[in-house]
Amino acid sequence: MRISLLGVELAFSADLRSLVERSPSLLGLALDQQPALQLIYNTAPIGLAFLSPDCRYLQINQRLTEICGISIEGHLGRTVRDCVPALADSVEAIVSSIMATGQPVVGIEVKGQRTDQLEERSWLTYWHPLHGPNGNILGINVAAEEVTERKRVEAALQASEKQFHTLADSIPQLVWMAEADGKIFWFNGHWYDYTGKRPGDVESHDWQALLAPSSLHEGKYRWAQSLRAGSALEMEILLRGKDGEYRPFLTRVVPLRDASGKIYRWIGTHIDISEQRRREEHIRFVIEELSHRTKNLLSVVMAVANQTAQTACDVKQYQARFSDRLRALAHCHDLLVRDSWHGASFEDLLTGQLKPFREGNADRVTISGPPVVLSPDAVQNLGLAIHELATNASKYGALSVPDGKVLVTWKQGEGDEKLSLRWEESGGPPVVPSSRKGFGHIVISEIVPRALGGKGVINCAPTGLCWTFEFSNRAYEGKVIPA
Repeated sequence: MRISLLGVELAFSADLRSLVERSPSLLGLALDQQPALQLIYNTAPIGLAFLSPDCRYLQINQRLTEICGISIEGHLGRTVRDCVPALADSVEAIVSSIMATGQPVVGIEVKGQRTDQLEERSWLTYWHPLHGPNGNILGINVAAEEVTERKRVEAALQASEKQFHTLADSIPQLVWMAEADGKIFWFNGHWYDYTGKRPGDVESHDWQALLAPSSLHEGKYRWAQSLRAGSALEMEILLRGKDGEYRPFLTRVVPLRDASGKIYRWIGTHIDISEQRRREEHIRFVIEELSHRTKNLLSVVMAVANQTAQTACDVKQYQARFSDRLRALAHCHDLLVRDSWHGASFEDLLTGQLKPFREGNADRVTISGPPVVLSPDAVQNLGLAIHELATNASKYGALSVPDGKVLVTWKQGEGDEKLSLRWEESGGPPVVPSSRKGFGHIVISEIVPRALGGKGVINCAPTGLCWTFEFSNRAYEGKVIPA
């Protein structure tokens, strides 16, 4: 809003200087001699005063008396130190400077607090000398615009921005703010932590500079389109980190509008979705792996059913043996599910499969070997092999007599790729080789070696059965699931 006083238009602080510079002859006269000056003093939306060189009030309007709460009459003829002692040092210094240099002093902020008010108030002041015919300074024209509310708004805005910056630094996202034209002027701390850039780096002020080549064209096009249309942007992009790696981010940029709907800023966020992508990849892997393993498991179950049927004497025996073998497979499956089909510990596999046979015989079954993680295929097939060996030992071998013992050992070969397993029985009944091959024999001599691409040797020595098996663990290492 602009107010016209005697042809002088006032528009806040930019026109205060115009007022005091364009009316010096008026402001140097008594108010009762100048009705025009009286009108200006009475109606101006700013504080006006005329000070003598020794800082006495010669003229003052009602607006300026609000600084101290003293009436106009109470000011006239009195010094600044008498009326506003708290401001006296500052005012006297300004007047002394003008008297010494003859130059105006503008844009000086002064603060004051009246005794009858709790709130501190602020004014932006302009000081211009009034020269006489001889060039000497007759006095000082003063104009003061109260900026208390403006400073309160500025302080609230600064507090709000500080709160926003604190919040933006506390969330695990990359955040930035840009002017209406898209030029970025602020990034949060996580941006610099992720990119390794410093606030002074030119590249640090452009998020597009960190886009992966595959995201660059679409990212720039979509951002330019949003700027033109004034619309929000949402897309997935790859951003380069300080380690040189590109990671996926969900990027959202939204416009901030004022009360009239005009865009005055943009705020952008980048959410790291690397972990989400890894989980999605893992879920896809598990689904594919589950499908593959289910087919393999069904094949194994069918083979177990057929072989058990061929060696069982009757239905009751078939049911008992088939149930035992399915339980062995179920235990293998439980281990794989527990570790999300990543594989399973060899020691856990042996402990689970041998548990029924070690009850009451814990000191007679010994397992020993380094930590090894088996592939899902190895877990299923070796689990079945161990079950068959333990069943045979409990019926006909070392575990069928009180003094028999079983030692299970394994070791890793060169480069940790080869795995060697040894099952060795001792102290049991003399081993008599049989011309008849049961299901257990077929499992350890044919099914497991074929499934794992390994080589097994069965030694039916009189002192006890010994089975050694060697296979490559490389197949598992090549199927590492994304972490």
